[in-house]
Amino acid sequence: MLQGTRVWVNSLPPGVRQFLKFCTVGAFNTALDWGLALLLTYRTPIPRVLGDWLAHAIGALGFTLRPEALAVFVTKVISSGTATCNSFIWNRRWTFRIRGKQERMSQFARFVTVNIIGMLLNSTITTLIVRPFLPPPPHKPHPLLFMGAQATATLIVLFWNFFANKYWTFRNPAM
Repeated sequence: MLQGTRVWVNSLPPGVRQFLKFCTVGAFNTALDWGLALLLTYRTPIPRVLGDWLAHAIGALGFTLRPEALAVFVTKVISSGTATCNSFIWNRRWTFRIRGKQERMSQFARFVTVNIIGMLLNSTITTLIVRPFLPPPPHKPHPLLFMGAQATATLIVLFWNFFANKYWTFRNPAM
């Protein structure tokens, strides 16, 4: 079966194979992102503490945001940031087949820029979906709601990340 799958994948156009590799790396990093987000949200006080701190800091500027919503945002920033570093390594070497050290730092800077935009989009979309359903403190959003919001945001941001990385981060210098 594995050999049959490999033959089928190799028969696909190169751009489709590259997209499938990107999706494979993305699936692994999504598992890393979501697993870390769930761990932070449901097993540590870190997002809650940082959410409270941000709410107070923003409150000092005259704005009011719920600490629970900021905790969701903080969680996603931490988990997505961790997955981004891992994703750069795998996408550079396997998906886009970049070898050598040339341009590695500038590619990493572009990759981080693309992924910061993607992370902000993902965090904002997740927060906007979860926010109307947040229970009053000290309760947390239902895990299925949280996972569904992450899934929706991830599917939307997938296409931004692929095309931005393909045509900007890892573009062929001959193009």
